[in-house]
Amino acid sequence: MRKLITRLLEPKDNAPEAAYLLAQLMGAKISRSTLETGIKGHPNYPTFLSVSDVLNNHGIENLTARFDKEKLPEIPTPFITQVNGKMQVNQFTVVKEINDRQVNYYNPEVQSWNTVTLDDFTERSSGNILLAEMEEPVKERNYEQKIAEEKRIRLSQTLMVICLPLFLLAAAIFAFINAGSLAVLPTLYALLTLAGVAVTVLLLWYEVDQTNVVLQDICTSGKKVNCGAILQSKDAKIWGISWSTIGFVYFAGSLTLLLLSGLTNISILNMLSWITLAATPYVFYSVYYQWQVAKQWCVLCLSVQLILALQCIVSFIAGWHNVNLFQDGSLIGLLITTVSAFAVPFIVVTLLIPALRNAKESSQLMQELQRLKHSPEIFTAVLEKQKAIEHSTEGLGITMGNPNAGVKIVKVCNPYCGPCARAHTPIEELLHNNPDLQVQIIFNATNDDRDMKAHPVRHLLAIDEQQDTSLTQQALDDWYLAEKKDYEAFAQKYPMNGELKKQGEKIQAMRDWCNKTEIQFTPTFFVNGYQLPSNYSVHDLKYFLSV
Repeated sequence: MRKLITRLLEPKDNAPEAAYLLAQLMGAKISRSTLETGIKGHPNYPTFLSVSDVLNNHGIENLTARFDKEKLPEIPTPFITQVNGKMQVNQFTVVKEINDRQVNYYNPEVQSWNTVTLDDFTERSSGNILLAEMEEPVKERNYEQKIAEEKRIRLSQTLMVICLPLFLLAAAIFAFINAGSLAVLPTLYALLTLAGVAVTVLLLWYEVDQTNVVLQDICTSGKKVNCGAILQSKDAKIWGISWSTIGFVYFAGSLTLLLLSGLTNISILNMLSWITLAATPYVFYSVYYQWQVAKQWCVLCLSVQLILALQCIVSFIAGWHNVNLFQDGSLIGLLITTVSAFAVPFIVVTLLIPALRNAKESSQLMQELQRLKHSPEIFTAVLEKQKAIEHSTEGLGITMGNPNAGVKIVKVCNPYCGPCARAHTPIEELLHNNPDLQVQIIFNATNDDRDMKAHPVRHLLAIDEQQDTSLTQQALDDWYLAEKKDYEAFAQKYPMNGELKKQGEKIQAMRDWCNKTEIQFTPTFFVNGYQLPSNYSVHDLKYFLSV
């Protein structure tokens, strides 16, 4: 049940899912959400390159190649490849184990691990693979917090789905305690109503997301089964309102009345029995339309018709139609209660569905814009129109990475600047994952002792003078990653003698360069001599510097 809920409410994209499974099998601690954001925002999504680059960015080295299918058992596992499914071709999958006879792989269509014969797998495989390795353990920064957030989202989704069944269970128990066997038919009617709510929610969800894997499995389960042919036809609406919305309002309103008034409230059951009877002609209309007009069947629609028919049968068996409507109160009060119960779900669904549809379209548009933004050609064209460095940076600040690198980033920062501190980690990751990169850190401070920025800058420059790259990196981490910038504590950890007094000229040189370059804010980044465009951040650079 939990897996079904997750597949429905949080469908997994094929490429990010394969990357996540591979990372899990290799023991890398990278959250699913991080991989999904990176891969779906890649300019070449959804290709092997998008998966390869994101894995590289997180410290999992890999390469892609085409293999001879006959040599498949010789390839070390796990690895990512592509297979052709029943509905889609070239879907990403992960091979966990392989031998001369069988292959244990992740079936992307059913989203579970399957074992098939080697011949069957090689026949479906594209022949392209991604092999990966880790030289050292990989753990994403803030991994525990991101995993906790993902668990919280899944828990909230589960609670959202099971709350109605739990309320109905409580109402049924209370009804049996008070009415005994007389509660059997009302409880059965309420269960059918709950089933109707579930089915109509799926119908509404189909209007929002027709690509959902669960809905696709349901709506394309046979040759003449095609929910889209029915739900997207011109007759799927009446007076501008979809039949899915009307069905949801009917079932949700009915369930609301039953839960609020009690399952055995005879006045409510009488009112609902007449409403059910009034809805019965739609059963014949819908079945006829699918059979003779559309000549296609909608499984979800047929489920609604079956539930309506069963509700009508239950109400006739119980004889609720024959009850005096004035038995437990005035007709006016009952009508007001009934209209209110149906009005609430109608208002909710008419507001929610367009909002969900717009949110999905906005999300898709944002992903497309991100992929466009992360195109190397577009980035280069925009970059070269920005302000260029006119004064040499040689000998300034702290330089890290490859001295002969083809890509050079200059970071102008303030030791007490919050955004500068937040930019430290992505810069560090870029250095770690890109051997052809050099980063030069220039501090915008003065050589005045009254300037609080001067003290940590002197210290960091003095540490860098020792020409110990690992020590300099550790000092930068200790300063920028600290929750509170405490210079006294930092100075005690890295004791100095007279080295601090020798840094004055260096600080002044950096200050003069900042003034000449007209640095207006920190952090300011320059990539290969050009200022990073305002609509790009340091987090975007990983898409252009991946190896």
